[in-house]
Amino acid sequence: MKKENREIIDSKKLKVIFNYISTLSNSKQVDLMFRFSYQGLRLCNWYKLQLKDILTANNEIVDCLVLNGEKNKGDKTATYYLSQDLKDRIKKYISGWDLSNKERYLFVSPKTNKPYQKNSLSNLFHKIYSDLGIENCSTHLGRRTFITELLTNGIDIVSVKTLVNHSSINTTTLYYQENPNFLKNIVDNNVIK
Repeated sequence: MKKENREIIDSKKLKVIFNYISTLSNSKQVDLMFRFSYQGLRLCNWYKLQLKDILTANNEIVDCLVLNGEKNKGDKTATYYLSQDLKDRIKKYISGWDLSNKERYLFVSPKTNKPYQKNSLSNLFHKIYSDLGIENCSTHLGRRTFITELLTNGIDIVSVKTLVNHSSINTTTLYYQENPNFLKNIVDNNVIK
């Protein structure tokens, strides 16, 4: 079993990823999946999202997802705040849909017209990353990049822990160890000049 790549995706690589996704036949769907990942959500949080999860009673996009144990790791409820950019993209994605069927899934396989299986999505993400020369990466790469970027940009660890629903701050601290840019920024910004 190969060890997962601990690479962090910078803005240039992110642009390459989304440009590549735009060439795929189901690009709108795959683009939104990747954006959920890079917003810090785990695969288990977004792969079975339904309209009832993302819409208010007035069919507006929610400010935050509140997901129960069925759509979260463990039995706990998780809250994920959505950026305005992601909300706008969701709104565009579901434009033209019949919003009365709140049970409708956001992401369905073009082959089966049923919700994707987790393994299928893991394979899809892995293939896209591999096609771009980013080896041994999974759906978790977006989440890891999100957390690392927040910490690198000086967002306090308690807020980051809350935003990504880590049950322990010890888990969040692991992202410091994976991020040489964080340590470099500390030195660069705090050296006596």
